[in-house]
Amino acid sequence: MLIEFWERLRGYDKWVVTEATVESSTLKKTEYHDQSGHVSQTWSSGDVLAWTDRQGGKQYADFNVSEGSALYQLIGGERVEIRYNPKEPGRFYFPELLKSRVRAVVQGIRVALLLLLFPLLAVVFARVFRH
Repeated sequence: MLIEFWERLRGYDKWVVTEATVESSTLKKTEYHDQSGHVSQTWSSGDVLAWTDRQGGKQYADFNVSEGSALYQLIGGERVEIRYNPKEPGRFYFPELLKSRVRAVVQGIRVALLLLLFPLLAVVFARVFRH
């Protein structure tokens, strides 16, 4: 329901629906070093989509997703449904990409809330069980 509202708000509902092919997918590792010398890493995938517009022109676009995304599993050759702007065929809207990014933001908010609430809960439990 919200996604349909977003699509109407942005005008994506008027764009051309077509099938695109994942042309390629490249994995990228990013390392993070904290002050204590601990190294952690995350993985992301850079993907290239290709589709043919109404005039027969080949269009390409790229996008990135983190390893937590369901789209991270795309490796090349898969077909996905997108929409493209008929006035600018190189501009695309990929609903599953939006959903993936919204899920990542929601998950980040959940983690942040837990991290903020944990000290508060610890204080509450300490007071309750002090006696």
